[in-house]
Amino acid sequence: MARVARSDLGGQVSNSPGDRLCSLVHLTDTHVMDAASPARAEWVELEAADPAFRPLLHMHRPYDTLTAWALHAHIETIRRNPYPDGSDRPFDLVVSTGDNIDNAQRNELDTYLALIAGGTAQLAAVGSVQDPAVITDIHTWPFWSPHESIHNAWREKGFPVVSGFVERVGQPIRSHGTGLPWTSVPGNHDLMRQGTALTNATLESLATGGTKSLQRPLSFHSVDPRTSFLDEPESFSSGAGFAITALPDRRAIDRREWLAAHIEHGALGYSAEHAENGDCDTVIDLEHVRLVLLDTNHPEGDYEGSVGRRQLLWLHDRLNEVDAIPGRLAILVSHHGADTLINTRGDQSDRLLADDMNDVVHRHPCVVAWLVGHRHINRIEPRPGWAGGYWEITTSSTIDWPSQTRSIEVLRHTDGSLELVCALVDHHDDAHGLATLHRDLARRFRSPGVAARMAGRDLDGDVRLLLPKR
Repeated sequence: MARVARSDLGGQVSNSPGDRLCSLVHLTDTHVMDAASPARAEWVELEAADPAFRPLLHMHRPYDTLTAWALHAHIETIRRNPYPDGSDRPFDLVVSTGDNIDNAQRNELDTYLALIAGGTAQLAAVGSVQDPAVITDIHTWPFWSPHESIHNAWREKGFPVVSGFVERVGQPIRSHGTGLPWTSVPGNHDLMRQGTALTNATLESLATGGTKSLQRPLSFHSVDPRTSFLDEPESFSSGAGFAITALPDRRAIDRREWLAAHIEHGALGYSAEHAENGDCDTVIDLEHVRLVLLDTNHPEGDYEGSVGRRQLLWLHDRLNEVDAIPGRLAILVSHHGADTLINTRGDQSDRLLADDMNDVVHRHPCVVAWLVGHRHINRIEPRPGWAGGYWEITTSSTIDWPSQTRSIEVLRHTDGSLELVCALVDHHDDAHGLATLHRDLARRFRSPGVAARMAGRDLDGDVRLLLPKR
């Protein structure tokens, strides 16, 4: 397969053989979602034309109920072909860079872990916007309905009629897992309601209760909806509602519970000490490469990230350990990247942003890549620095178009030069499967220009990322 060779950081194409130092599968932003959760606010999507609401988009997508099926298709694709192109040695690790779930809920976390590690997963569409039982006296349903009898404007945009949709979505998914070692880092949606707000007692009561609303509360008025959601997220979910089955596992999780569940299901890098302390920063040492995993969520909420002063001291020490071993390399792993470490919410003097992060990273020649998610796009950016710089690799989400994962091989040639070989991977699903439907709906949901930007340029896809000898 021909790949674009990128020499932005000074490397040159080598004609000498290359030894594989490590190989990874990068997946991100799966957003496994309980679409019937009362702690969601789908009506915000109906306000998309109002600029004030845009920072909160998207709180609903037409394919919300299909996210678990999309992830399952990707996991099956990895399991059935666990090798980089042209290799008989399987990938060393599957790495998820966060937003594995959508609304920080325990039932979402259980579903994600059953899919990636192996088990039976099930999330119902009953009570979601696609459930015809929740549609009463509204003449034109404002959301996409797959049911032929429900009139909705989405049909004019090409969104299909799908018979038996709710029943099909709610079937159990039996996953064999990736069949490979795996790990995750937490994103904002893993630990915050709708990826933005810290939870509170009132919202927890709504989330685990027996009433769901799809309507804007009559009393809701705000000139700054983003701040309103950060301060009072429960006010978005208190409109006129309908009865659903209350589920205690719709409660929000915290870092300790997130870590304990990951450890139980075999995620690499974490120990009982991490779970006890609620500390998600860790390392995974492969034979030639150290992965440094960082939690970039901001302690006072909001969806953009930051890093702590003590985190950066810890990072500096871990990278010093790598630099001390000749030829050893490091790859950073986090949810937010350099363009999204910009969260200044609250009085957090110990929280630092992208410039401070890069000031530390650029002291260490061992760092060759930084794997991130969050932006739901395919994008590879060179980050030059005095020690040589690194490649920041953002892979598109599995929830949104183009719903892809990425393989990454790190090679060292006999002349000492380095190369990161990257390839985007589509999932393989039956032509009439729910993951295929998900991908089609994701494509239809975006305008052609937005879809093209999310899919990325040729320079963001199947590429060879070159680096001089280190």
